[in-house]
Amino acid sequence: MRRATCHHRPVHAPQHPSQSAPAWLGAALRAQRPRRSLVLAYHGVAPSDPGEDPHNLRVPPTRFRAQVEALLDAGFEIVTVADLAERAGGREPPPGLVALSFDDGMEDNHSVLLPILREYGIPATVYVTTGLIGEANPWLAPKSGARMMTEGELRELAGAGVELGAHTVTHPDMSLMGHEECLREMTESREVLERLIGAPVTTFAYPFCRYNAAAVAAAADAGFLAAVTCEGRGDWSPYEMDRAMITGKDGWPSFLLKASDVYQPLFDSRAGKLLRASTRSVRARVSERRPGRG
Repeated sequence: MRRATCHHRPVHAPQHPSQSAPAWLGAALRAQRPRRSLVLAYHGVAPSDPGEDPHNLRVPPTRFRAQVEALLDAGFEIVTVADLAERAGGREPPPGLVALSFDDGMEDNHSVLLPILREYGIPATVYVTTGLIGEANPWLAPKSGARMMTEGELRELAGAGVELGAHTVTHPDMSLMGHEECLREMTESREVLERLIGAPVTTFAYPFCRYNAAAVAAAADAGFLAAVTCEGRGDWSPYEMDRAMITGKDGWPSFLLKASDVYQPLFDSRAGKLLRASTRSVRARVSERRPGRG
């Protein structure tokens, strides 16, 4: 399997401005690098606002660049999910690796993300819902005009060294499905992608990050190298590899907590639930007043 080339530093100076990550974030990431690896999960990278992106699926490009720069400056090696899974060999991977993954196959993965990857000379993994190729983006408001990538755009990503992974045909909740249904969604989506790019597709992402024992067995039976989930549902098992989900509303504190694998346990804790309940009305007022994000 071809591995994408990655670099610890940008190939050349970025052509676009980025936000600057705070010094404390860099220090915290540098302290983590000798001890652990991680997989980050995104959806889109593009300017957006709550009216168009109610689920905060898009991360503004300036913020994404700053996140990449912070990881590179901390000494992390950016790899594909397949590369990380190979190096892990079914166990916890060696420290200092980070994989950037993107779910669904949104068009901005081509128009916005791909130029950024080229600027920094880094790879990524994009998980494609094959039944949505070229269709309108179902997760963003119609007024956004957003769509999913076309076949030609997906080929360009693969040609640039981006790993394409399977993400089912219809994007179902696999925690509600049996083995044969899961296996069919997995294999049919992989076959579409392999015909499209003329190369093996070796990793899979569970839609909504949800799965059950039948889905895990199906991923193994399908012959995938690895399957990924998110939000604390998994670990380093090959077919339950966990990822930290990064959204458009993550500031630097939550980005660090997620990258440190601390955010989800706090979020799910009793104290976290009480805090969210006590601040819900305040957060709602702030959200109503918030201008569109770039």
